[in-house]
Amino acid sequence: MAHQELPHLKLPEGITSRQIDLSSFGHLSFHVLEAGSPSNPLILLLHGFPMLAYSWRRIMLPLANSGYYVVAPDQRGYGRTTGWDTRTYTEVDLHAFSTTIFVRDALALVSAMGFEKVKCVVGIDAGGVTAGACAIMRPDIFESVMLLTHPFNGSPKLPFNISNDLKNEGLVQNNIATNKTGSTSIHEQLAALGRKHYKWYYSTPEANADMTIPSTKGGLSAFLRGYFYVKSASWAGNKPHPLQGGWIASELVKLPYYYIMPLNSTMPEAIEELMVHESKEEIELSKEWLSDEDIEVYTSEYSRTTFAGGLNWYRAYTDGKFKQGMDVFAGLKIKIPCAFIAGDKDWGTYQEPGTIEKMRDGTFCEDFRFFKIVEGAGHWIPQEKPDEVVEGILNLVNGVK
Repeated sequence: MAHQELPHLKLPEGITSRQIDLSSFGHLSFHVLEAGSPSNPLILLLHGFPMLAYSWRRIMLPLANSGYYVVAPDQRGYGRTTGWDTRTYTEVDLHAFSTTIFVRDALALVSAMGFEKVKCVVGIDAGGVTAGACAIMRPDIFESVMLLTHPFNGSPKLPFNISNDLKNEGLVQNNIATNKTGSTSIHEQLAALGRKHYKWYYSTPEANADMTIPSTKGGLSAFLRGYFYVKSASWAGNKPHPLQGGWIASELVKLPYYYIMPLNSTMPEAIEELMVHESKEEIELSKEWLSDEDIEVYTSEYSRTTFAGGLNWYRAYTDGKFKQGMDVFAGLKIKIPCAFIAGDKDWGTYQEPGTIEKMRDGTFCEDFRFFKIVEGAGHWIPQEKPDEVVEGILNLVNGVK
């Protein structure tokens, strides 16, 4: 469908929408939202799943009014950005959804807009993975990085000082065989407890249809309302805390169903189960930060595009061979100023045990400025608590520690 035929996006006055078509240069045709003057320093906003550029609408104008040019693209696989691999589950090339490609997208867009520097790259959720990679790969362009909800989990590690251990190949192979026989995977351990990890569910052939055409009551609109609701501070069931003992099933099952799902449920079924006891009054309160009109934007976009593009991010993440390009940056830390903001009702801070601690203690970041937890916010913090996010970004770019 041609861009001009798409439904009009109802945006706050001062935020505009346009297409930056780089397809003739071997890149995407980017749909972007923008605010402020292009003569000002650039802040680039990268969304996650199942968000869109539209998800930044509540922080763009305050940042622009503070003297910045603010740009939020629909990322590869999402919304009105086109030119990515739309082939079927079995045919799509998942290399096109690797982290290095996402950074390439960001660089292409920044260059096309005439910038050689980005004052701050801000990433939320899966967009935070891309923002962290931007910081690792091109610290000459990205001057600071703000991560929301998803901590940076470090650059890859290559096998180190193991050559002598490989002299006796037969012994090594025997050890591998023993280890495989004597242990079970985290997924087998979760299954034994009646649960499964959402990232690996999102990587299955069924996930896209499960969510695009859900069999649950109310269809796609109700599923999206529920998904945003239960991952927000509006849902009383969110009581996050650090997990103990690392990446083990007995700890992971403490996460809500939207992260560690019931074994035999689709995501819409898992959300419906969490929503079953929610009152209309509680749901209505959440409409202060996510109106019915907002939900209609998401519903319209995902009913048109499906979730396939966003789910390909998870498929590439869960299959190690599509992450091998990052090995070039093995051992590197984020050297540019970095900060982290999340809501006190967001489990995302803790879903990978120990990660946030390594950001703060210097293991992953050389110049970590601050860690901020916002009261009364969940996973969608730029929509739930935009003022606090704006304040944090401005503190980072202004050099506040």
